[in-house]
Amino acid sequence: MAISIAISNSIGVSDSIPSGGGGFVWVNPEAEAYYNAVTVANGGDVDTVTLYSQTLDDTKQAIDTRVTDLKTAGVFTKLVRDYPFFGGTADTHAINGMNAATELLYFGSPTHSNLGLVTNGAGQYASMNNSLSSEVPSSSDWAIGLDTNSANSKIMMGSRDSTSIGAVVRYRLSTLIGYATNKAVRSAAAIPSITDSFVVLSQDGSTTATIYSDGVQEAQHTSSSGTVPTTQPLFINAWNNSGGVIDAVSGSTKFSFVSSGLSLAEVGSLNTINNAFQTFLGR
Repeated sequence: MAISIAISNSIGVSDSIPSGGGGFVWVNPEAEAYYNAVTVANGGDVDTVTLYSQTLDDTKQAIDTRVTDLKTAGVFTKLVRDYPFFGGTADTHAINGMNAATELLYFGSPTHSNLGLVTNGAGQYASMNNSLSSEVPSSSDWAIGLDTNSANSKIMMGSRDSTSIGAVVRYRLSTLIGYATNKAVRSAAAIPSITDSFVVLSQDGSTTATIYSDGVQEAQHTSSSGTVPTTQPLFINAWNNSGGVIDAVSGSTKFSFVSSGLSLAEVGSLNTINNAFQTFLGR
């Protein structure tokens, strides 16, 4: 029977490292549905021993625990796109954990491995094939984010219909920047290196947009309300600027999401949960 060794912390999330194996039983049907979709896309069970040096039962436990923790933190019901980039192939990485029917599309032939979605900084990226406005409750209630190990000091995700309608999180030239509707949110101080970070841009039901790095608030900005993109789809590892590709990333992305707006506490919880899962997968 699989055993979960949990270290409790102040936000009530378990930094869970499963051990043991045999006879695994799912607790969360959503986690089971996600794994089953990955299995179909893979043509059978994922070879977790080769990819992640973990047994299949322990890996199922880690996926299940991740969903349990997301529910405990109050984040799970806010997610509309959840890409853990698990399984090591284009087909498995395309699976949205919240809805298997909304898969990613790839451009420029990115590669896929145990590290996740890997792009070369020269026009390779993934597209969610849908505008943000059709995914989230409103233009004042949304969040986007990704966990990237970047080789060219760029972290990019988002889209923009025009100069005043956008939702973009980016790191470039030592500055973490978010474009939230018609607002630019910039980190106050230079961030010399952000090569392996989980960055989030959130507008939590107000005109205030906040950008985070590894669960820490970096900057906020408040101005008149605008609208999120209504025509251009969100890109991962690049920025969709009115249909053009800008600032493509060279590196691997391990996780990306879209949700309704997240608070500081919720971003902190999501960061902890993501770190635990990535540590289990060895990336």
